[in-house]
Amino acid sequence: MLSAQRVRAKQRAAVSRREAQIEDEELESGEINLIPYLDIVTNLMLFILASVAANVIFGQINTTLPDQGAPPPSQVNQPDKPPDEQPLGLAVAVTRDEILVFSFSGLEGTLQAPKARIPRWGRPGEECDANYQCETNKCSKQQVCELDPKADVTPVFKYRDLNKVLEEIATRRWVGPGKKRKLETFQAVLMADPSIPYGTLISVISTMRCKMGEKGKDAGECLMPTGDEVLKTAKDFVDPVNKLYAPDKVDYDPNHHALFSDVVFSTGFR
Repeated sequence: MLSAQRVRAKQRAAVSRREAQIEDEELESGEINLIPYLDIVTNLMLFILASVAANVIFGQINTTLPDQGAPPPSQVNQPDKPPDEQPLGLAVAVTRDEILVFSFSGLEGTLQAPKARIPRWGRPGEECDANYQCETNKCSKQQVCELDPKADVTPVFKYRDLNKVLEEIATRRWVGPGKKRKLETFQAVLMADPSIPYGTLISVISTMRCKMGEKGKDAGECLMPTGDEVLKTAKDFVDPVNKLYAPDKVDYDPNHHALFSDVVFSTGFR
C-alpha cells in the first residue's frame, strides 16, 4: 500500500503536470487564462467600494470650523421668497469641547457668534439620569456619573441643554394658532470633529430629532413629518403605526412633533 506521503507527492506531481499542460495549451492557442486575474480585480473592487462607502459617511464631516461654512443647497437663501419663508439653515457643530448651535442664514446666530454653546459633560461626579449622559456610560442610582478605569471614555455633552435650545427655536418660530410647519424646515445640518466617535454622533442626532422627556420620565409620542400624499387625505393626517404625520395639515406642537428630524451631514466648508 502507498503511504500518505507518497500519495500527496503523486497528487502534487499530477497537479504540476496539469498546470504545465494548461500553459502549453494557452501558448499554442494564443489565449491566456484570465480567471485568476478577474478574481484579483473583483477583490480589489470590493475593497475599494467598502473604503469609498465609509468615506462618504464620515470622510466629509469636518469641523475645524473655519470662517465660512457651505450650507447644503436646500438651506441656501432664495431671493424670490419673503424673509419669513427663507430657509433657516440651522447647524449643530460638534467639536472636542463643546457643541455650537448657529444658522447659515444668520437668523439664529452665526459661526462667529453662535446661538448657543453646549459644554462637554458626563465626567465622573457630574449629574446624570441615564448611562448615555456619562463618558464611562455608567450612571449610578444616585444619578451621578461613575468612575470606571476599564471603560472607554466617550465624549458626552449637556444633551438636555442642546434639546432645550432646539425646542425654543422650533416653538418660537412655528408654534401658534393655525401655524403649520413646512416639511423643509425640519432639516438641520450636523458637523463633527473627525475625532468624535460614532456613539456620540448618535446621541446628538437623537437629541436633535425630538423633545426629551422630563428628568426620569419618558419623552412620549414623537411624530415624524412626511410628504406622503396619501397621508394628507387621511382622517386626522396621522399614521399612528409608523409615527408619521402631514405637517402642512396639522398645527405644529413640539410636545408631539419632531424638532429637527431631517439631520444631514455637512458636505464640508469653503
